[in-house]
Amino acid sequence: KASVDLLAAAEPFAKNWQRCVGSGHMLLGTRADWQSQLALAVNELGFGAIRGHGLLDDDMGVLPAKGRLEFYNVDQVFDAVHALRLRPVVELSFTPAALAACGKAGEKPCDYAFGGSGAYKGLAMPPDSFAEWEGLVASVAEHLVGRYGLDAVSEWHFEVWNELWGVPFPEPYMRLYNASARGLKSVSPRLRVGGPATMALEEVEQFVAAAARVQRRGGKRVRAPGPFVSSHLYPTSPICDTNATARETDCFAHKVLSASDAVHKAGLPFFLTEYNNGLGDSSRDDASAAAFVVRNVGLLASVDLVSWWTFSDIFEEAWMASAPFHNGYGLMTVHGIRKPAWRAFEMLASLGDYRLPVSGNVSPADGSSTVSLLATRPQGSGGGALAGPLGGSRRLWDAAGQSQGHVVLLLSNFHRNRSACTAQNVSLAVIHRSDATLPPTARAFRVDEAHANPLAEWHRQGQPIYPDSSQLSKLHDASRVRLAEAVPLHRLSPTQSVMHFTMPPFSVLKLEL
Repeated sequence: KASVDLLAAAEPFAKNWQRCVGSGHMLLGTRADWQSQLALAVNELGFGAIRGHGLLDDDMGVLPAKGRLEFYNVDQVFDAVHALRLRPVVELSFTPAALAACGKAGEKPCDYAFGGSGAYKGLAMPPDSFAEWEGLVASVAEHLVGRYGLDAVSEWHFEVWNELWGVPFPEPYMRLYNASARGLKSVSPRLRVGGPATMALEEVEQFVAAAARVQRRGGKRVRAPGPFVSSHLYPTSPICDTNATARETDCFAHKVLSASDAVHKAGLPFFLTEYNNGLGDSSRDDASAAAFVVRNVGLLASVDLVSWWTFSDIFEEAWMASAPFHNGYGLMTVHGIRKPAWRAFEMLASLGDYRLPVSGNVSPADGSSTVSLLATRPQGSGGGALAGPLGGSRRLWDAAGQSQGHVVLLLSNFHRNRSACTAQNVSLAVIHRSDATLPPTARAFRVDEAHANPLAEWHRQGQPIYPDSSQLSKLHDASRVRLAEAVPLHRLSPTQSVMHFTMPPFSVLKLEL
C-alpha cells in the first residue's frame, strides 16, 4: 500500500540524471553513427553533456610529436557536441606517446588503456614531464576557447584523468591534477577543473583536502582549485558485497549519498561521472536495468550530476562487438535499437518539474520495499499544492479549461538480488480535493518482460549476429513503449481515490493522470 498527496507542498525536482551521459573513448565521436545516436539521446532523453575517455590518446592525433599539435579529430568531436548545445565533461586523458618514453630498449614497458584494443591508443601512465603536460592542456584549452568561445567553454567541466589508471593518489596524481589546473587557468580563470574520477568512490575526501592546499611553485603561491569533485560507482562493486552491505537493497545509493554529503560539507559539488546497474552478470539489455534506473533516480536527487555509462554500444574497450545484444553498457545497441533502460530515461524525461511526497510501503518512504514511486507534477503553482482540478488553484489550466500537463507516477520493482524481486500487487491511494473532477482511469505504460523488450524479439529471431533490415524493423517495433492498459481510479471518499495494479519483477510502470 502506498499513497501520494496531490494537495501537499511539492519540491522542485532537479533532473540530475540528464546533466551528463557517458561514451566510450573520444575517437568514436568522429563516427557518423555515434553522432547520430548522441543526437537521439539528447533529443529524446534530454541529456545536457557527454563524457568520454581518451581525448589526448594517440588515436586522436593531438600530439604526434613534441612541438606538433593537430586538432582535426578534436574538432570533429566537439563540433558535433557543440552543435547539440551540450556542455561536456572533458576528461583529460590519457598520455600521448610523445610525452612518455616507453617500450624501447632500456625504457619502461608501455601500459596502454585496455591493452590498446581496437583503436584505443592511450598510455595509462604519467607523463615524463608535468610541465610538458601542463603546456599540452593549455594548448588544448586555448584551441577550444578560440573555436567555441570562452562563454561556452567556461560552462564545460574539465575532469583530470580516469580512475587513477597508472597514476596513483596522492602522488603522482596530484602533480598531474595541479599541472592540469595551471594549464587551464593560464587560458582563463573561468575554466572549471576537477577530479579525481576515482573508482568505487575512493579517495574522495582525501582529494578534497589535497586540492584545497596551496601549492608552491617557483617561490610563488599557486592554488589549484577544484570546483567539482568526481568519482564512480557500480552496484556490483566490492564495497556493496561485504557482510554488512551484501543484503542492503540500496547500498549503491547510500554509498553515493555518503560521498556526496562529504563533498557538499566542503562547499563543493559532487559529480558521479560513471554508473550503471552493474558490471559482470547484471544485464544492461533487459528490463532490470530500467528498473534500477528509476529506483535510484528517486534516491539520488541531492547529487549534483549522475552520468550513466554509456549512451551507446558503439564502444570498444574490449573491441567492437557486432551482435545487437551482448550486454553492452549502452542504452542503445550498435544498430540504434532502444533498450529498456533507454525507455526508462525516456519516461523520466516526461516527469514534471515538482516532486510530490509519497508514503507507505514504497521506496524512498520504505527502503525495504522492492517497489519505488516517483510522483511529479508540472510547474504551475510556485512549489505549493498541485494546481488544476485535482489540487488547489486552476493555474495549470488555460482559458478553455484544457490541462497543460499531467500528474505522472513512475514506479519500479527492483532488487539487486534477482531471487528477491518478485511480482508485487500495489494499492495506490491518491489524495485530492473534495471537488476534484477525476478521470475514470489512469493511462499505464510498461517496461518489463512483456513490454518494450527488443531482447525477447531478438531471441525469437534466433539471435542473428548481423540482422537484416526486416529483422531490425521488428526489433525497433518491439522496443516501442505503447499504452499497455487503463488502470481504473476508484473514489473511496470525497478526498481519496485508489488504483490497484500489479508490478512484475524488474519492471517499470508509468501512470498518467
